[in-house]
Amino acid sequence: MEPLIRPLQRHESGLLEDFVDRLSPHSRYLRFHSPIPKLPPVVRRALLDVDGRNRIALVAEAGDGTAIGLVHVIRASGADEVAPRGTEAEIAVAVADAWQRRGVGRRLVTEVTERARAAGIDRLTARVLPENTAALELFRAEFEVLLERRDRDAVIVTALLDGVGQISEDDILADLVA
Repeated sequence: MEPLIRPLQRHESGLLEDFVDRLSPHSRYLRFHSPIPKLPPVVRRALLDVDGRNRIALVAEAGDGTAIGLVHVIRASGADEVAPRGTEAEIAVAVADAWQRRGVGRRLVTEVTERARAAGIDRLTARVLPENTAALELFRAEFEVLLERRDRDAVIVTALLDGVGQISEDDILADLVA
């Protein structure tokens, strides 16, 4: 049975905590870039602060309603609900260990990308640990135009949702040298 993809609701703290608790320590580390044993309350509140436009979150559920994947897109700072100014957002995805490499992450990323486009976002950026080859492969396969650069501890992957025509050459160079 195909997983159900639906928006995460603000009141679903239990679902979120259960999902993160069931991730292996390694998967939690890859998602949060830190060896967190439990989801800190401040992170839980941030992940549940969704509005469907500037803060989009989708959950993938197995047939029994268990959360098996989660993706977030958070519009860059400076945006507000009335008049979003930012057209760039950060994306992060996690898939339950037993469901990895089964297309769940791809479905989540595809669906959230369409919602991001509809919300006026034209650039998605992900901070991915270099050892997270599955996430890097997913982003490389999913997005036609992709910029990558390294910082101290992560690979910064930027996807241009509507192609190079939507971004200036100066912006591309700035991303590559920043």
